[in-house]
Amino acid sequence: MIFSLLLINLFATQVFYGDQPMLVSSGGWLLKWDKFVELAKYYFERMGFEQPTVGSVGNFSYIVWNGHTVGYDSGSKFVSLDGVSKRSEGIDLLEALKIFGLPFVLEQDRLILPNMWIYEIQKVQDVIDVSYGGEKRLSVVQDDKGIYLKSEGYVFYKDVVYRPGQILVQFERASNESIEQQIDLKGLMRLVITKELSVTRIRFLELSDSITLNQGELTVLHAPGDNRVIIRPYVPEYDGADWPIYAEVRKIAEKLCQRFSFKLEVCPLIVLPPQTMTMLILVEDQKILDELKSFLEELVR
Repeated sequence: MIFSLLLINLFATQVFYGDQPMLVSSGGWLLKWDKFVELAKYYFERMGFEQPTVGSVGNFSYIVWNGHTVGYDSGSKFVSLDGVSKRSEGIDLLEALKIFGLPFVLEQDRLILPNMWIYEIQKVQDVIDVSYGGEKRLSVVQDDKGIYLKSEGYVFYKDVVYRPGQILVQFERASNESIEQQIDLKGLMRLVITKELSVTRIRFLELSDSITLNQGELTVLHAPGDNRVIIRPYVPEYDGADWPIYAEVRKIAEKLCQRFSFKLEVCPLIVLPPQTMTMLILVEDQKILDELKSFLEELVR
Protein backbone atom coordinates (compact mmCIF):
# COMPACT_ATOMS: atom_id res chain seq x y z
CA MET A 1 0.00 0.00 0.00
CA ILE A 2 1.31 3.41 -0.95
CA PHE A 3 0.47 5.03 2.35
CA SER A 4 2.04 3.76 5.56
CA LEU A 5 -0.58 3.64 8.27
CA LEU A 6 0.53 5.46 11.41
CA LEU A 7 -0.30 4.26 14.90
CA ILE A 8 -3.84 5.34 15.60
CA ASN A 9 -4.20 7.53 18.65
CA LEU A 10 -7.15 9.15 20.24
CA PHE A 11 -7.07 12.17 17.92
CA ALA A 12 -6.17 10.41 14.64
CA THR A 13 -8.29 10.74 11.53
CA GLN A 14 -8.48 8.20 8.72
CA VAL A 15 -9.01 8.47 4.96
CA PHE A 16 -10.62 5.55 3.13
CA TYR A 17 -10.98 4.60 -0.51
CA GLY A 18 -14.39 3.00 -0.15
CA ASP A 19 -13.80 0.46 2.59
CA GLN A 20 -10.02 0.37 2.09
CA PRO A 21 -7.82 2.51 4.38
CA MET A 22 -5.47 4.89 2.57
CA LEU A 23 -4.14 7.23 5.24
CA VAL A 24 -4.09 7.73 9.00
CA SER A 25 -3.25 11.27 10.13
CA SER A 26 -2.40 12.35 13.66
CA GLY A 27 -2.88 15.98 12.60
CA GLY A 28 -6.58 15.75 11.79
CA TRP A 29 -7.55 16.90 8.30
CA LEU A 30 -4.50 19.19 8.04
CA LEU A 31 -1.93 17.39 5.87
CA LYS A 32 1.62 18.19 4.93
CA TRP A 33 1.98 19.14 1.26
CA ASP A 34 3.78 15.99 0.12
CA LYS A 35 1.27 13.75 1.92
CA PHE A 36 -1.66 15.58 0.33
CA VAL A 37 -0.20 15.30 -3.20
CA GLU A 38 0.56 11.62 -2.66
CA LEU A 39 -2.99 10.99 -1.50
CA ALA A 40 -4.54 12.90 -4.44
CA LYS A 41 -2.41 11.19 -7.09
CA TYR A 42 -3.13 7.77 -5.60
CA TYR A 43 -6.89 8.38 -5.57
CA PHE A 44 -6.96 9.69 -9.15
CA GLU A 45 -5.01 6.65 -10.29
CA ARG A 46 -7.31 4.20 -8.52
CA MET A 47 -10.37 5.87 -10.05
CA GLY A 48 -8.89 5.92 -13.55
CA PHE A 49 -9.05 9.71 -13.67
CA GLU A 50 -6.65 11.89 -15.61
CA GLN A 51 -3.53 12.42 -13.55
CA PRO A 52 -3.01 15.95 -12.14
CA THR A 53 -0.27 18.37 -13.10
CA VAL A 54 2.20 18.81 -10.26
CA GLY A 55 5.02 21.37 -10.16
CA SER A 56 6.80 24.03 -8.19
CA VAL A 57 8.21 27.54 -8.62
CA GLY A 58 10.69 28.42 -5.89
CA ASN A 59 9.01 27.70 -2.56
CA PHE A 60 5.55 27.54 -4.15
CA SER A 61 4.30 24.04 -5.03
CA TYR A 62 1.05 23.38 -6.87
CA ILE A 63 -1.24 20.65 -8.12
CA VAL A 64 -3.75 21.28 -10.92
CA TRP A 65 -6.66 18.97 -11.72
CA ASN A 66 -9.88 19.47 -13.67
CA GLY A 67 -9.19 23.19 -14.04
CA HIS A 68 -8.67 23.80 -10.30
CA THR A 69 -5.45 24.58 -8.44
CA VAL A 70 -4.28 23.93 -4.92
CA GLY A 71 -0.89 25.37 -3.98
CA TYR A 72 1.33 25.83 -0.95
CA ASP A 73 4.22 28.14 -0.19
CA SER A 74 6.50 26.41 2.28
CA GLY A 75 8.44 29.59 2.95
CA SER A 76 5.60 31.94 3.87
CA LYS A 77 3.23 29.16 5.04
CA PHE A 78 0.42 30.26 2.73
CA VAL A 79 -2.01 27.88 1.06
CA SER A 80 -3.73 28.88 -2.21
CA LEU A 81 -7.12 27.46 -3.21
CA ASP A 82 -7.98 28.53 -6.75
CA GLY A 83 -6.10 31.78 -6.15
CA VAL A 84 -7.54 32.54 -2.71
CA SER A 85 -4.69 32.51 -0.19
CA LYS A 86 -4.55 32.16 3.58
CA ARG A 87 -1.90 31.32 6.14
CA SER A 88 -1.80 27.65 7.12
CA GLU A 89 0.61 25.06 8.43
CA GLY A 90 -0.61 22.58 5.81
CA ILE A 91 -3.39 21.63 3.42
CA ASP A 92 -6.90 21.33 4.82
CA LEU A 93 -8.04 18.12 3.13
CA LEU A 94 -11.74 18.97 3.31
CA GLU A 95 -11.24 22.35 1.65
CA ALA A 96 -8.96 20.91 -1.03
CA LEU A 97 -11.41 18.13 -1.93
CA LYS A 98 -14.19 20.70 -2.32
CA ILE A 99 -11.97 22.81 -4.60
CA PHE A 100 -11.38 19.77 -6.83
CA GLY A 101 -15.10 18.90 -6.75
CA LEU A 102 -14.44 15.48 -5.20
CA PRO A 103 -17.32 14.04 -3.13
CA PHE A 104 -16.74 12.42 0.24
CA VAL A 105 -18.55 11.13 3.30
CA LEU A 106 -17.61 12.11 6.86
CA GLU A 107 -18.25 9.61 9.63
CA GLN A 108 -16.78 11.07 12.83
CA ASP A 109 -13.01 10.63 12.40
CA ARG A 110 -13.34 8.83 9.04
CA LEU A 111 -13.34 10.48 5.63
CA ILE A 112 -14.53 8.14 2.88
CA LEU A 113 -13.90 8.79 -0.80
CA PRO A 114 -16.17 6.88 -3.21
CA ASN A 115 -14.58 3.91 -4.90
CA MET A 116 -17.06 4.00 -7.79
CA TRP A 117 -18.02 7.11 -9.74
CA ILE A 118 -20.95 6.57 -12.10
CA TYR A 119 -21.02 8.89 -15.09
CA GLU A 120 -24.22 7.60 -16.67
CA ILE A 121 -26.87 4.91 -16.32
CA GLN A 122 -28.78 4.43 -19.55
CA LYS A 123 -31.47 1.94 -20.57
CA VAL A 124 -31.98 1.39 -24.29
CA GLN A 125 -34.60 -1.21 -25.12
CA ASP A 126 -33.45 -4.38 -23.35
CA VAL A 127 -29.94 -3.24 -22.41
CA ILE A 128 -28.87 -1.25 -19.32
CA ASP A 129 -25.43 0.38 -19.55
CA VAL A 130 -23.57 1.74 -16.53
CA SER A 131 -20.42 3.74 -17.38
CA TYR A 132 -18.16 4.48 -14.45
CA GLY A 133 -14.71 5.18 -13.04
CA GLY A 134 -13.04 3.30 -10.21
CA GLU A 135 -14.20 -0.15 -9.12
CA LYS A 136 -17.44 -1.87 -10.03
CA ARG A 137 -19.37 -1.78 -6.77
CA LEU A 138 -22.93 -2.43 -7.94
CA SER A 139 -25.14 -5.48 -7.68
CA VAL A 140 -28.45 -6.28 -9.36
CA VAL A 141 -31.55 -7.08 -7.33
CA GLN A 142 -34.84 -8.21 -8.87
CA ASP A 143 -38.32 -8.72 -7.50
CA ASP A 144 -41.87 -8.80 -8.87
CA LYS A 145 -41.94 -5.02 -9.24
CA GLY A 146 -38.64 -4.11 -10.80
CA ILE A 147 -34.90 -4.34 -11.36
CA TYR A 148 -32.73 -2.44 -8.88
CA LEU A 149 -29.09 -1.37 -8.88
CA LYS A 150 -27.74 -1.55 -5.32
CA SER A 151 -24.50 -0.09 -3.99
CA GLU A 152 -21.94 -2.56 -2.70
CA GLY A 153 -19.46 0.17 -1.80
CA TYR A 154 -19.40 3.95 -1.69
CA VAL A 155 -20.86 4.94 -5.05
CA PHE A 156 -21.15 8.49 -6.36
CA TYR A 157 -24.03 9.10 -8.77
CA LYS A 158 -25.89 12.30 -9.63
CA ASP A 159 -24.36 14.39 -6.80
CA VAL A 160 -25.08 11.75 -4.14
CA VAL A 161 -22.68 9.35 -2.42
CA TYR A 162 -24.54 6.11 -1.79
CA ARG A 163 -23.44 3.95 1.12
CA PRO A 164 -23.33 0.14 0.91
CA GLY A 165 -26.77 -1.40 0.63
CA GLN A 166 -28.55 1.63 -0.80
CA ILE A 167 -30.60 1.53 -4.03
CA LEU A 168 -29.40 3.93 -6.73
CA VAL A 169 -32.00 3.41 -9.42
CA GLN A 170 -35.01 1.23 -10.23
CA PHE A 171 -36.35 0.01 -13.58
CA GLU A 172 -39.80 -1.42 -14.04
CA ARG A 173 -39.98 -4.90 -15.53
CA ALA A 174 -42.66 -7.15 -16.94
CA SER A 175 -43.39 -10.46 -15.23
CA ASN A 176 -41.54 -12.38 -17.98
CA GLU A 177 -38.43 -10.16 -17.90
CA SER A 178 -35.26 -10.59 -15.88
CA ILE A 179 -31.53 -9.85 -15.97
CA GLU A 180 -29.94 -13.02 -17.26
CA GLN A 181 -26.66 -11.73 -18.68
CA GLN A 182 -24.06 -9.31 -17.35
CA ILE A 183 -21.15 -8.11 -19.47
CA ASP A 184 -18.25 -6.41 -17.67
CA LEU A 185 -15.85 -4.26 -19.67
CA LYS A 186 -13.37 -1.68 -18.44
CA GLY A 187 -15.47 1.19 -17.11
CA LEU A 188 -18.71 -0.36 -18.40
CA MET A 189 -21.24 -2.65 -16.75
CA ARG A 190 -23.80 -3.94 -19.25
CA LEU A 191 -26.96 -5.73 -18.19
CA VAL A 192 -29.08 -7.60 -20.73
CA ILE A 193 -32.76 -8.10 -20.00
CA THR A 194 -34.14 -11.33 -21.39
CA LYS A 195 -37.73 -12.40 -21.76
CA GLU A 196 -39.19 -15.79 -21.09
CA LEU A 197 -40.95 -16.63 -24.33
CA SER A 198 -43.94 -18.82 -24.85
CA VAL A 199 -45.49 -19.19 -28.27
CA THR A 200 -49.26 -18.93 -27.93
CA ARG A 201 -50.25 -19.17 -31.58
CA ILE A 202 -48.94 -20.33 -34.96
CA ARG A 203 -49.83 -18.29 -38.03
CA PHE A 204 -49.09 -19.39 -41.61
CA LEU A 205 -48.75 -16.76 -44.34
CA GLU A 206 -47.65 -16.89 -47.93
CA LEU A 207 -44.39 -15.10 -48.52
CA SER A 208 -46.14 -12.51 -50.69
CA ASP A 209 -48.44 -11.48 -47.86
CA SER A 210 -47.74 -8.36 -45.82
CA ILE A 211 -46.39 -9.27 -42.40
CA THR A 212 -47.98 -8.06 -39.19
CA LEU A 213 -46.22 -9.43 -36.11
CA ASN A 214 -47.82 -10.09 -32.76
CA GLN A 215 -46.04 -10.78 -29.46
CA GLY A 216 -46.12 -14.43 -28.43
CA GLU A 217 -47.04 -15.52 -31.95
CA LEU A 218 -44.82 -17.49 -34.31
CA THR A 219 -45.27 -16.26 -37.87
CA VAL A 220 -44.43 -18.95 -40.43
CA LEU A 221 -43.97 -17.75 -44.00
CA HIS A 222 -44.09 -20.38 -46.74
CA ALA A 223 -43.17 -20.52 -50.41
CA PRO A 224 -42.27 -23.18 -53.00
CA GLY A 225 -38.76 -24.54 -52.57
CA ASP A 226 -36.49 -27.41 -51.64
CA ASN A 227 -37.82 -28.47 -48.21
CA ARG A 228 -35.80 -26.00 -46.22
CA VAL A 229 -36.49 -24.03 -43.02
CA ILE A 230 -34.80 -20.62 -42.82
CA ILE A 231 -34.43 -18.59 -39.62
CA ARG A 232 -32.54 -15.40 -38.79
CA PRO A 233 -29.20 -15.67 -36.96
CA TYR A 234 -28.38 -14.39 -33.52
CA VAL A 235 -27.09 -10.81 -33.95
CA PRO A 236 -24.04 -9.97 -31.77
CA GLU A 237 -24.68 -6.23 -32.23
CA TYR A 238 -27.71 -6.54 -29.94
CA ASP A 239 -25.37 -7.64 -27.11
CA GLY A 240 -27.50 -10.65 -26.27
CA ALA A 241 -30.89 -8.92 -26.31
CA ASP A 242 -32.21 -11.09 -29.18
CA TRP A 243 -30.79 -14.38 -27.93
CA PRO A 244 -34.03 -15.68 -26.26
CA ILE A 245 -36.01 -15.13 -29.48
CA TYR A 246 -33.34 -16.75 -31.63
CA ALA A 247 -33.01 -19.73 -29.27
CA GLU A 248 -36.78 -20.35 -29.12
CA VAL A 249 -37.27 -20.09 -32.90
CA ARG A 250 -34.29 -22.33 -33.56
CA LYS A 251 -35.53 -24.95 -31.11
CA ILE A 252 -38.89 -25.12 -32.91
CA ALA A 253 -37.22 -25.12 -36.35
CA GLU A 254 -34.91 -28.00 -35.40
CA LYS A 255 -37.83 -30.13 -34.24
CA LEU A 256 -39.70 -29.34 -37.44
CA CYS A 257 -36.70 -30.32 -39.57
CA GLN A 258 -36.21 -33.52 -37.62
CA ARG A 259 -39.86 -34.53 -38.01
CA PHE A 260 -40.11 -33.85 -41.77
CA SER A 261 -36.46 -34.38 -42.81
CA PHE A 262 -36.07 -30.74 -43.85
CA LYS A 263 -32.81 -28.82 -43.94
CA LEU A 264 -32.21 -25.97 -41.51
CA GLU A 265 -30.55 -22.78 -42.72
CA VAL A 266 -29.60 -19.79 -40.59
CA CYS A 267 -29.62 -16.73 -42.85
CA PRO A 268 -30.24 -12.97 -42.24
CA LEU A 269 -33.15 -12.65 -44.68
CA ILE A 270 -34.64 -9.17 -44.93
CA VAL A 271 -38.14 -10.66 -45.04
CA LEU A 272 -37.56 -11.99 -41.51
CA PRO A 273 -37.27 -8.88 -39.29
CA PRO A 274 -34.65 -9.11 -36.51
CA GLN A 275 -35.77 -9.84 -32.95
CA THR A 276 -39.03 -11.39 -34.15
CA MET A 277 -40.46 -14.89 -33.92
CA THR A 278 -40.54 -15.69 -37.63
CA MET A 279 -39.33 -18.43 -39.96
CA LEU A 280 -39.54 -19.21 -43.66
CA ILE A 281 -40.42 -22.70 -44.90
CA LEU A 282 -39.69 -23.64 -48.52
CA VAL A 283 -41.64 -26.78 -49.49
CA GLU A 284 -41.71 -28.89 -52.63
CA ASP A 285 -45.24 -30.17 -52.04
CA GLN A 286 -47.77 -27.53 -50.97
CA LYS A 287 -50.14 -30.28 -49.78
CA ILE A 288 -47.91 -30.86 -46.75
CA LEU A 289 -48.58 -27.37 -45.34
CA ASP A 290 -51.61 -28.48 -43.30
CA GLU A 291 -49.56 -31.27 -41.76
CA LEU A 292 -46.74 -28.85 -40.95
CA LYS A 293 -49.16 -26.45 -39.31
CA SER A 294 -50.79 -29.19 -37.24
CA PHE A 295 -47.38 -30.40 -36.05
CA LEU A 296 -46.29 -26.90 -34.98
CA GLU A 297 -49.57 -26.17 -33.20
CA GLU A 298 -49.25 -29.41 -31.26
CA LEU A 299 -45.62 -28.64 -30.50
CA VAL A 300 -46.34 -25.29 -28.85
CA ARG A 301 -49.56 -26.35 -27.14
